[in-house]
Amino acid sequence: MAADAPTDRSGDARVLITGAGGALGESVVRRFVEAGQRVLAVGVHEGPLAALAAAAPAGMVAVYGADLTDPAAVAAAFEAAEADGGTPPAVAHLVGGFRFAPLAEMSDDDWTFLWRTNVETTFQVCRQAARRFAAAGGGALVAVSAPAALAGAAGVGAYAAGKAAVLRLVEALAREMAPFGGRANAVLPGTMDTPANRRAMPDADPARWASTDDVAAVIHHLTTPAARAVNGAAVRVPGPSF
Repeated sequence: MAADAPTDRSGDARVLITGAGGALGESVVRRFVEAGQRVLAVGVHEGPLAALAAAAPAGMVAVYGADLTDPAAVAAAFEAAEADGGTPPAVAHLVGGFRFAPLAEMSDDDWTFLWRTNVETTFQVCRQAARRFAAAGGGALVAVSAPAALAGAAGVGAYAAGKAAVLRLVEALAREMAPFGGRANAVLPGTMDTPANRRAMPDADPARWASTDDVAAVIHHLTTPAARAVNGAAVRVPGPSF
């Protein structure tokens, strides 16, 4: 539930974006920069992060490498953002992973990968955001879940469980932060038009999918004062045809 008087903390502090090196991350970083907000782009692969910084206007994008399943690394990423302007006014948590397998055939390694990538990273980022937003008197977090979080389907049970856990964490965080003006929401994109999805589904029509730029626009909007009444929501972004 939204606080009565949410704080606008858009200011000069850097927005923290995790998973910035992926296809969605590139669109989200670009969207925030186009809105005049400086970004700390967090990821695990140096090449894509360096390309983001090189493509942006000078001083708009700083990069930081971190394993977001490591509590110390997550805290250090927030500290890196805070070192240049104070507590991030917004956090966009884009990290996630997918594996397809019926439950009877799913390996322990696949289950561990899905849980650590989707849930553990979200917990670590939410915990740090909650602590720092409370001290700062506000802030907005957006995490990426998936439509599978709303209903399990054959072959994606473990993935759906992880993405449902992301939703529950976001809903709880929204209620815990509302008293001091903090907000947390989730976006649930449909299949996105990314190079990886085109390779995985060569016979599909990508015109029916959600563009990463459209998803990025929704994520950015949810961090702005214009979305101050939206808290604890699961916002679907299915694309033009679903």
